[in-house]
Amino acid sequence: MSNVRRRRAWIGGSAVLAAVAGGLMASPSHALQGTAADAAAHSHTASIVIGDAERACTGTLVAPQWVLSAASCFADATGAVQPGKPKTATTVTVGRTDLTQTTGGATRTAIRLVPHPGRDLVMVKLDTGVANLKPAVLASTPAGADEAVRAAGFGRTRTDWVPDRLHTASFTATANGSVDLALTASGDGAICQGDAGGPVLRERNGTQELLAVTSRSWQGGCFGTPSTETRTGAVATRVDDVGAWVASTSYAVPGDLTGDNKPDLVAVDDTGKLRLYPGTGTGGLGPHTIIGTGGWSGASVTHRGDWNGDGMEDVVARVGGDVRVYPNLGTGTLGAPIKIAGGLPATAQVVSIGDTNRDGKPDLVVTHTNKLFLYPGVVGAAAAVGAPVVIGNGGWDVMDLSALGDANKDGRPDLLARNTRDGVLYAYLGQPDGKTFSDLNEFGRAYTVANRPLIAGAADANLDGTADMWATAGDGTLKFYKGGADVHGPIDGPSIEVGSGGWGAIKSIS
Repeated sequence: MSNVRRRRAWIGGSAVLAAVAGGLMASPSHALQGTAADAAAHSHTASIVIGDAERACTGTLVAPQWVLSAASCFADATGAVQPGKPKTATTVTVGRTDLTQTTGGATRTAIRLVPHPGRDLVMVKLDTGVANLKPAVLASTPAGADEAVRAAGFGRTRTDWVPDRLHTASFTATANGSVDLALTASGDGAICQGDAGGPVLRERNGTQELLAVTSRSWQGGCFGTPSTETRTGAVATRVDDVGAWVASTSYAVPGDLTGDNKPDLVAVDDTGKLRLYPGTGTGGLGPHTIIGTGGWSGASVTHRGDWNGDGMEDVVARVGGDVRVYPNLGTGTLGAPIKIAGGLPATAQVVSIGDTNRDGKPDLVVTHTNKLFLYPGVVGAAAAVGAPVVIGNGGWDVMDLSALGDANKDGRPDLLARNTRDGVLYAYLGQPDGKTFSDLNEFGRAYTVANRPLIAGAADANLDGTADMWATAGDGTLKFYKGGADVHGPIDGPSIEVGSGGWGAIKSIS
C-alpha cells in the first residue's frame, strides 16, 4: 500500500477522534508508539485498511481465515456495526510487520463481519485463508493485578504520521471485573491512532497469549495529539473468556467449499468436467459453476477437511492411480494438485472423511481389493497422508461410500455406505480411537442403483443439526433426504426434489 493512501486513511480517522472530547478517545483508528516489532513474534498481527481514505486499524489472526479486531473500527455514523459483508471495501495484510515490503505474509479482502453482541470485538473473515502463518493463542485466564503485557499496532508513533511499521510497547494490565482491562504505560509507550483492535499479549510458560484487544486511549505523546494531553492510559477489551465465541464463529462447516457456511455438492458430468453446486442452506442447490474443465472422467472425487491449513475445505480425488489434493482458492475454484498417494487401482474409491482422530488433520478412507483402508492425515505437513491401515477385511467392493457427516452427534465423522446389491444404506460410526468405525447400522432401504443411481452424504445441508443426503433418481432428478433423529432408523422421507432434470448426465456426486 502506498504511503499516500495510508496518509489519507489517517486523516479520515483523525476527524472521528477530534469529535470525542472530555474522555478516553474511542475511535475506529488508534495506533501505538513504541519500538519496532519483531517479525517472527508478531507474524499473527494484521493491518486493516477500510476503504480508500477512511480509517485504519490493527487485528490479530486467530484462525487461518479469521482476524479478531475492535468492532468500533467498523462502526457507522450511529456507532452500530452491521454484520455481514463490510459496507466499505476492506484490505487486511497479515504476517508483514513492515508494510513497505511486498514479500512474506499475505494480503486479503475482508468478506464478512461478525460483531460480538456485548463487547468491542469483531471477527473479520478473509476471502482466502492464510496457510503459512500460525494464529495467535487466546488466553484462558484473565489478567492478574498489574500484570506485565505488551501491546502491538500499526500507525502513528511520537514522531511518525504514517510509520508503515508494526510497533510494540510495554504496559501493565489490570482487570476490574468487567469486560475491559485498564492499561498503564510502562515508560513512554502509548496507544495512538491506528491501533484499535491491536493485540495485547502476555507471556505464560513460554507461550505468547492474546489477552485483550485495544479499544480506546488518551493518546498522550502521539503524533498530532495536543501537547497539553499527557495521559497515556488506555482501555482494552478482554478476550480470555470469549474462546467459545471465536471458535464457533471460525468453525469451518463440513461440505462448504464457497465460504458461506452452507454445504455444497461437487459433481462430475458426462463430458469429464467438474461442477460445483453451491448449497442454499435448505437442502437445495444454486446454479453450478465449472471448477474443473476436463480430465475428471473416472475420477473418485470427495471433499471434507482442510488439507493445506488455510482454513478452507479442499477437494480430494483419485485420478488414475494417484490421490491428489486440489486446494480451494477461496470460492471453490481449485489450485494446482498436490499428490499425496499413488499406486492405487483405477477403481479405488476415495473418501475424505474428515478428522477421525481429532489431531487437526483430515483423514482418508479408501476401498480397493475388497478391503477398507484408513490413510491418516499427517500433522504438520501441508498436505500428506501416512501409511494405510486396513480397517475392513472383506465385503467392501460392493459398497458405494460417501462422507456422511456426524450422524450421531458425537463430534466424530461417520461413513455412509450403500450396498449396491440390495440398495440398503448403512452408517458406520466413527469410534473414540479415531482409527475404526462401528459395525454397520441400517440407515435406509430401497436405494438401489436403478432407483437412486448416485448417493452422497450432504453433511448438514439444511442446517438443522442432522446429517443429510443427496441422491440422483432414475428419472434424471436430484433428491434431498433430510437426516433422521435416530441413526439406527432410515433417512426421514419423503424426499424433496431439488434438481428438476439433467442429473442423468452426472457420473458422480460428493
